[in-house]
Amino acid sequence: MAINKDVIAINNALDEFIRTGEEIGRKSEQIESYEAKKYLESMQGIENQSLHYHIERLKHYRDDLMIDKARAETAVREAFEHYYS
Repeated sequence: MAINKDVIAINNALDEFIRTGEEIGRKSEQIESYEAKKYLESMQGIENQSLHYHIERLKHYRDDLMIDKARAETAVREAFEHYYS
């Protein structure tokens, strides 16, 4: 039984889209956790610059993942368009 190359392309594009979305979710959870920790420390009068830096790094990484997700979404769309054309 031959597997259609278009189906494999769709599957790969969907896998990348899902993986990227899951990674965005994990980074968002990490950011929320670190921001809660930063808030608690600020309530205690502690100024933790490394924590602030880490939060900003995570936000930039999440932004990069959002760009990757948009590319993956485009790849999914193109794969479906090719399959149905």
